[in-house]
Amino acid sequence: MKILMLSWEYPPHKVGGIATHCHGLARALTRQGHVVHVLTYGSGGEEYDKGITVHRVDPGQVKAPDVVSWAFLLSHRMVKEALKLKKEGFELIHAHDWMTVPAAAMLKKSLNLPLVFTLHSTEQGRVGGIATPLSKSIAQLEWYGTYEADEVITVGRDEREEAKYLYSIPDEKLHWVPNGIDVEKFSKLEDVRWRFAADWEKLVLFVGRLCYQKGIDYFIQAIPKILHAHPEAKIVVVGGDEAAMAHYRNVAWSLSPKEKTYFTGFLEEKTLISLYAQADLTVVPSVYEPFGIVALESMAGRTPVVGSYTGELKYIIIPGWNGLHTYVADPNSIASQTNALLSDLGWGKWMGKNGRKKVERDYRWDIVAWHTAGIYGKALNLW
Repeated sequence: MKILMLSWEYPPHKVGGIATHCHGLARALTRQGHVVHVLTYGSGGEEYDKGITVHRVDPGQVKAPDVVSWAFLLSHRMVKEALKLKKEGFELIHAHDWMTVPAAAMLKKSLNLPLVFTLHSTEQGRVGGIATPLSKSIAQLEWYGTYEADEVITVGRDEREEAKYLYSIPDEKLHWVPNGIDVEKFSKLEDVRWRFAADWEKLVLFVGRLCYQKGIDYFIQAIPKILHAHPEAKIVVVGGDEAAMAHYRNVAWSLSPKEKTYFTGFLEEKTLISLYAQADLTVVPSVYEPFGIVALESMAGRTPVVGSYTGELKYIIIPGWNGLHTYVADPNSIASQTNALLSDLGWGKWMGKNGRKKVERDYRWDIVAWHTAGIYGKALNLW
């Protein structure tokens, strides 16, 4: 199949998990013999990535008043670029996230191609309710994407039911396909632990955007309780822009000693992969989490996970076997489960080995791509 994939983020431009998802999926589809062109944000025009053709477009110098306006500007440029590529003979469009919906809907009609739409999360879930005009606009674009799409994919089982309820999606066109992981990346590690913690410290890792959805507020409230039980612990927080880091660092330092909490900001991939493998545990305290790719990355690094009982984390984490669950938005629960693992690192190492087995068995990108290609076939009426 010849696939045109639309995504507003794609490496090296990464904001959340969508870039990682599209990159892993596109590579796996290419390995399986499909032809993939990715149309995404950025400068530099056309480039090649292990068989994938990447086309980058920039909305230009116009300053958009909000993210929805920016998405429409980006979609306008995507449509113009895609129409130039009509000669490539694409058979199907696969759009990711609400920001690509205006372009996807227009191209479906202009190129007369079936459309597959992956809903990576919902605005309702991300912000906890549709209360502002901006959120209403985003939710409407999500609905429009599910309406125009011939097939809809969600990355989590609970998210599938959420999307079905919110947007009245017919069962026959709604599918669940999980995120994947490139486990081979975790075989080439560097010694990075010394950069973040002393030899005698137990390293507790958080990775993700610094926002309410990811539960960083509740994790920071749990830190004093963790340090009280385990003064040898070191908390390392990866991710966030400068403004978010400054805010949460000030909150954390007001509650616990400065030297015990390290905010790193963005880390390059090879450093982060090594850090996953050299941490003692990873905490994923999300309030809302359709999937939770950080949990997979930690498990690929043979590190146990303490994660919220929400979304796909309910199923990724098998309590007592590859990690522990916490109550959602509960600092006491986060601290208690983190302390339980810090008290028995041997148990944690055993869990980490089990987690690696699980990702190798269930979450390789080749498996995800095989399921996704089956949905493409349905959209093309091949079966």
